[in-house]
Amino acid sequence: MPMKIVPDRFISLRVPAWLMLGIVVLVAFAACVQEDDLTPDQRAYTLDRELMCPVCDGQTIDQSHAQIAVDMKQIVREKIAEGESNEEIRDYFVARYGEVVLAAPEASGFNLIVWLMPAVIAGGGGLAVVWVLKNMRRNSERYAAATNVTLADRQLKKYLDKVDSDIGRMQSSDAQDEVGRESRNE
Repeated sequence: MPMKIVPDRFISLRVPAWLMLGIVVLVAFAACVQEDDLTPDQRAYTLDRELMCPVCDGQTIDQSHAQIAVDMKQIVREKIAEGESNEEIRDYFVARYGEVVLAAPEASGFNLIVWLMPAVIAGGGGLAVVWVLKNMRRNSERYAAATNVTLADRQLKKYLDKVDSDIGRMQSSDAQDEVGRESRNE
């Protein structure tokens, strides 16, 4: 039997590791896009999706057709034309309407929980999946060991039953031969 250079468990871990590395690389490249790389229209569109309409329930100014949302979109475009940064434009609307105008709360104070919970849930889910897979592997190994013993026992029982039946036939044929001899002797 040839010796394995890499155990199976490392091979099974290689695929998820490459997949996770690919995801991290994609996220890193996506995060590299900077404000200066975008056109004014792209910046305006991004800001429109980040600002909530003050009078609409759960709609950004990008989604809303209310007059205040239309006015806010116009202000965003004017401030971009004036050369203000996205952060300055967001601060303008926060000063005017409060933090509720931001579609995504800032990652500070109590709002930090909102930002951390998805990572905690994903990490806990990942640990749960690993734990379940380990238990499934351990239980399958136990089942396989128990099944092999049971299979061997069943095969042995079949063999012994066959031997018993063969011995029984031999005894019955011996008994019949004995009966036949006795009847001939009489």
